[in-house]
Amino acid sequence: MKSKTSLLTAKKVFDNTHLTLLFPNMSSETKEKIVYRKNGKSIDKVIEFDAKTGSKVKTTHYDYFDDKKIRSIDEFDKESGKKIRTVNYVLYKSVDEYDLESGKKLRTINYNVKDETKISSIQEYDLETGKILTVSIYKRDGKTISIIKRIDPETGKVTNWVNNRLTGYNPIEPVKFSTRCYDNIKMMDKEEKEDIARLIDNLYSNAF
Repeated sequence: MKSKTSLLTAKKVFDNTHLTLLFPNMSSETKEKIVYRKNGKSIDKVIEFDAKTGSKVKTTHYDYFDDKKIRSIDEFDKESGKKIRTVNYVLYKSVDEYDLESGKKLRTINYNVKDETKISSIQEYDLETGKILTVSIYKRDGKTISIIKRIDPETGKVTNWVNNRLTGYNPIEPVKFSTRCYDNIKMMDKEEKEDIARLIDNLYSNAF
């Protein structure tokens, strides 16, 4: 059995190693590894591992031009190591969810540019082809489905429209996820969000 003095000595040696830079929160449930870009200064990504199993649980990617901005977050299943979801912040917040067995994308939840707590649309994918099967467009409240467009995965054309007044629907709550907060993360201002909102409206009107 090790003495108290030897344990304290071991802790001191460990604290002085480079591992404290890679894994600063050793007492928490996860350990972190910081990956820098070639310049050795700006952060490319932060990989989090389960402290007990060593399995990767999350990877946070940072913007190439500003490493204070989060570009996307990948979350992984602790048991299989397969990707569960990806949260994107490039133009607006969206969440890609994946099938654990095949690893293919199941659906994409797009959030309102001006209010990231409200859903604007959901795209569901065909696991065989990877193409979009349905697009559900939400009302301004971000919870009520307004229209569902069903799409032929082979042709990419809309086969029919379903209005929620004619059929039942189940409101979908926004996905909740936890992220580590870093200092001085920059958010888009109101003018940028309005420009992106107009861009998204144009894209949807041309695509469908």
